[in-house]
Amino acid sequence: MSFAAPLYLVLVAAMFLVLPIMIGVYVYRDSTRHGMNATLWTLIAVLSPAAIGLIIYLVVRSDSNAYECPNCKAPVLDEYAACPKCGTPLKAKCARCGNALSSGYQNCANCGEPIPPEAKIPTIAKRKDNGLGKILIAVILIPVLIMAMLIFGLTSFRSSHPTSVGSVDGMRIEDFAGNKTVAEWLKNCDDSGTGIYVLEYQYPKDNSNNLNRSSYIVYRTGLTKDVSVAAVGYQNFFKEALRIEYTDAETPGVTDYHIYKVDYSTTAKVQLDVLVDGKKADYKLTRSTEPLMFMESIPWRNEAANLYKLRLDYVGDNSGVSRLVQATGLEFVGDYTLELKTSEKPYGLKLNYSRVNDKFEIIDFSQYSTELLGLIKNLDYVEITDGKSTHRLTAAEASKALGHDVKEFGTDPSKLEDYLKSLYEKYTND
Repeated sequence: MSFAAPLYLVLVAAMFLVLPIMIGVYVYRDSTRHGMNATLWTLIAVLSPAAIGLIIYLVVRSDSNAYECPNCKAPVLDEYAACPKCGTPLKAKCARCGNALSSGYQNCANCGEPIPPEAKIPTIAKRKDNGLGKILIAVILIPVLIMAMLIFGLTSFRSSHPTSVGSVDGMRIEDFAGNKTVAEWLKNCDDSGTGIYVLEYQYPKDNSNNLNRSSYIVYRTGLTKDVSVAAVGYQNFFKEALRIEYTDAETPGVTDYHIYKVDYSTTAKVQLDVLVDGKKADYKLTRSTEPLMFMESIPWRNEAANLYKLRLDYVGDNSGVSRLVQATGLEFVGDYTLELKTSEKPYGLKLNYSRVNDKFEIIDFSQYSTELLGLIKNLDYVEITDGKSTHRLTAAEASKALGHDVKEFGTDPSKLEDYLKSLYEKYTND
């Protein structure tokens, strides 16, 4: 749905951590000041559930060390006659015998002399406990916030809107040759220069299911390297949108544009964001009054164009070979490692599978091998194994099966397109 659920968990967990930390810090400092076992009381306060430990601590703690010198603010005991740090007198003295007078006494404990009213006023002030008020506020407020977040989150998830996203990537201008509106818009985008352009068509609302349906063509011009692009439905507490996310690759591009078509349905208000490498990007939006139809999709044509861009002269290009192997679809068969045989002819490419997603024996590897042999100019053979069974195909064998030189895939893209078309028709008929 979105990253809202993990975000809720992080925030709630953080709140549950903040409260014990605040209680622990307060109890440790306060118990140290009161001459109590700080470590023990801190553990009791932090590990006891629902702030019970804090309550117990506040009940049993001693107030004997809660006093401070009025002059230097150093902690002092109630029985001190003078501050041990600065020497300031803390108690009045008996006028008869000079004994220190404790607050609350009516007579001198030493000689029985009555204590005058002015001498009964204590000179020791209690320390202000500002931390306790903050802790008590936190004990009350944080659980309330947690409950509010949980209720708000539950309401948000319950009210989230169902969405549907369908897309077609790697499209070409020719795919829209039959749609005058789209064709003219594409031409205007080219004339406008580098940028991201969006053509939108909103279908009439379907009141039977309350769906808002829109179609978009996203056209990014001026690219100098390949990109990957994806359409995702995005939701958080405050917003729902369709996101078109571009991620730039490191390999140079053959064409200077990329066309992406997206159909989007939602019961919420339709919004569109475009991101490039995770950052929100500006785009120019044009609204169409006609549906954004295109010529019948020809999947093998786009696949052939993508493979042809990755053709290589030498099998020794490790990164290039790796990209080409992934593009053929061999990465979806399972986990593998590559070996390039380049020290002497015949030059070979070997894939060692440590795990396959299906039985190795029933997988037809000839399609993948033929594509690799045709698109790597000096490649003589392809060998694929899982350690028990092995598939091997040479360039000569592939050429014989095709009825023409397999290397023509790397020089004539129409040959590669025809081959992929034959595979598509074969699998469709089967």
